[in-house]
Amino acid sequence: MKKILNWVLATTLICSASVFTSCEKSDTVLSDKILGKWIVADLDGAACPTSWKSVVTFESAKKGYYSLSEITTMTWENKSPAQVTFSKDGFTAIEEDGTYKSVLTVTVNSITNKEMQLKTDWTLTGGSLVLLHEVYDERWVRVTDNFEQSVLGTWEAQVQNGNKQQTWRWEFKANGTYVFSLKEGDAAWKVFEDYVSEYFVDGPLLCTRWQNTASSDEQRDWWEIESIQGGKMKWTALRIDEDLTTHTETLELSKVQ
Repeated sequence: MKKILNWVLATTLICSASVFTSCEKSDTVLSDKILGKWIVADLDGAACPTSWKSVVTFESAKKGYYSLSEITTMTWENKSPAQVTFSKDGFTAIEEDGTYKSVLTVTVNSITNKEMQLKTDWTLTGGSLVLLHEVYDERWVRVTDNFEQSVLGTWEAQVQNGNKQQTWRWEFKANGTYVFSLKEGDAAWKVFEDYVSEYFVDGPLLCTRWQNTASSDEQRDWWEIESIQGGKMKWTALRIDEDLTTHTETLELSKVQ
């Protein structure tokens, strides 16, 4: 269990690869090539589960941000800035919160207009104690679509929930909150007035979190938006199971006029 938890914690920061307010002058060639938005695609040659993914954006050689939602550490980062120092062939990102210090050293092995291959070396310390040290190979792909605005509005989908056929509906609002409701057959809509119901979209990554009451546990979900076109939206997600195998889920939604 400890080994699995360590893997999840390590993957969380690696999938979130901290970005980016540069403290020093960055390498011109790398910073020019790396500008734009990227999403983690692979870890050690295997596809990264959607719940472990993050989106990282380099706005300039000195500014950027990252987004991710991670349930184990209750991390919720919606375009959050961090600090990085660029070198000729990579960068080092450092985060401190007063208790823990995370140092992520990244070597960019190759980069094209569409993807880059990385070697990441991550150390987490608490005071003088090294809590974790992990090294991984990663692949990031460049994001070409940003669905942050086009997701706004009300969408519904037909869902088989156990032995029940239901219609699920999400109303995504511009303030980062949403309303979820469902109905069965001709029954009235059941609207969930949750204590917390928030979401963010960064590139294709759609993350939601909700809490039914102030004392209930927070729940989360993750999807990648595959497309929005002609009043239809397609979601996909690579889910990780308890035995660490994976499976893919898809969902098609229609815009409610």
